[in-house]
Formats: sequence, C-alpha cells, structure tokens
Amino acid sequence: MRSPKARYVPPPPEAKRTRGPATLIPQRERVAFLASLSRAFAHLEGIVTVFAEAEGYVVLNVIPLGVPGRAVTVGCHYCRDGAWWLYDIRTGEFIRPANDSRAAAHQIRTQMKEAVAA
Repeated sequence: MRSPKARYVPPPPEAKRTRGPATLIPQRERVAFLASLSRAFAHLEGIVTVFAEAEGYVVLNVIPLGVPGRAVTVGCHYCRDGAWWLYDIRTGEFIRPANDSRAAAHQIRTQMKEAVAA
C-alpha cells in the first residue's frame, strides 16, 4: 500500500508510433515478458541477450557465445484467447507461454545444445 505522503508518479505514456504495425496491443506487455526471459538467461554462462526491433516489434536475441549461427530471435505474440506466447521469429514455432520464462529459457538453451551436437 502506498504511503499517503508518497508522491504519485503516473506510468509513462505509450510512445507515438511513426512506423511499424498499427496494433491495439501495447508494447509494454511484450517488453515485460521479453525482459523476464532475458533475466532468466542472466545466471547462465555462455549466453547473452540483446533487445532489438523486427518489423516494428520488440524482440529478444539469445546468442550463445563462441557458437556462430546458433542465435535465436524470440518474439512475444498475443493470442485472441488472451494469452501471450514466446515464439521463434525465424521458424514461427511457439516456445512456451510468456509467463513461463524460466522453462522457456531452459527449452531454448536445450535446443541450442542439441543443434550444436547435431
């Protein structure tokens, strides 16, 4: 609960879009889920994450160090049933529900290891 003496600071307004897709879904949920996924990779050695933009949407690049060509670009998709899903931008394959970031990070890392072993 907020202290009665605490000053109220409203959330920042949505940025005005000058390019990219027009969407009724704000980017802030997408960014929050991708930031959570990035934090799930923070304790794993040999993997870095970088935020980027793809076609007007925020995405997260997951890059294994020392293994060229094995990076995964993860997007966050809102489904009409009210659920957010993490998915691989290149393949379009859904990874996990967006609120399950630790399991998604584990799955992405496992897939990277399997691809290197193959």
